[in-house]
Amino acid sequence: MISDDSLDLCSVKTFAEMSGISIEEAIDWVDNGTVPSMRLADFRMVNLARLRADLLKGKTEFKAGDYSHA
Repeated sequence: MISDDSLDLCSVKTFAEMSGISIEEAIDWVDNGTVPSMRLADFRMVNLARLRADLLKGKTEFKAGDYSHA
């Protein structure tokens, strides 16, 4: 069983696959701040921990500019 701790960050490609969207759409969402992300070394990663926390707080709409790049 995978613990939640192992799912704090994921690649944009993995996020696209898990979400059932195209990689291009996932890249757009990361680039325009629709989903939370952060840079890890030379890679931009989707911040699943923050996304999960916001969903648990009741966030239901995600739009461009919701998240600034960290």
